This record gives sequence, C-alpha cells and structure tokens, in this order.
Amino acid sequence: MKAREVEGLEPGEPLRPNAARIVNTRLGELRALIEPALDPGAAEAQHDLRIAAKRLRYVLEITGLCFGEEATAARRAARQLQGILGEIHDCDVMLPGAAGIESLQALLRTHRALLFRRFNELVQAQASAGVWAALERSLQ
Repeated sequence: MKAREVEGLEPGEPLRPNAARIVNTRLGELRALIEPALDPGAAEAQHDLRIAAKRLRYVLEITGLCFGEEATAARRAARQLQGILGEIHDCDVMLPGAAGIESLQALLRTHRALLFRRFNELVQAQASAGVWAALERSLQ
C-alpha cells in the first residue's frame, strides 16, 4: 500500500501545523481501511490496515507531544492494531507453506480465527472509546 501524499506542508511553519497535516493524513488512511478489514477473508485489507497503523504510530512517536494525551492513546491503539494484524498476517503467510499437512493447516486456521475475533473486539473497543475521533479533535 502506497502512503497518501501529505498536502499543504510548509517548511517555514512551526512543527505543530505540519505535524497535524501529516497525522491527519495517516489517520485518514487508517480510518478508511478499518471497515474493509473487518471482513474475515480480507487478508489484503487487513495487511494494508497494519501498514497504515504502523505509519500512524511512527509519526505519533515523533510528533505526539504536540497533541497531548489523545496522541498517546492513539499511538497505543495503533500499536495494538499493528500487533494483532501482524499475527494474523503471519498465519496468512504460513498457511501456504503448510500445504499437505492438514493438522498444521487446521491449527493455523483456528489460530487465525481466534486472532480475527480479537481484532474485531479491539476495533469495537477503540471505536467505543473514541480514540480516533479524540486524536482528530486534538489536531485542530
């Protein structure tokens, strides 16, 4: 997945306005990918969401001090998404290599299904807590 270009960056401006533009762009990427990734069979969308979470997390690690506790909470949430989606991706990558070993394939499918349920619960919890909306408000 190619990162969206960040528009309106001004090298002469203070850090906060430029950082807000970058974070807002990365947050938009992440939010656009959540719904498609909730389809259990959408491995590519889940992988893309993992990459978007990683990008948002990294920019928040650098600029989070500009946006307060909301940025800290969002960074943690992005890290959680990145982690669970990474484990799901590991299962997706290992499954083809387990061809012909039915017990291993069954184990990987079962583990992936469990991880996907955890991912779904995490997304719901983050939405209920308003993590992404709070981050968006802090960028204003």
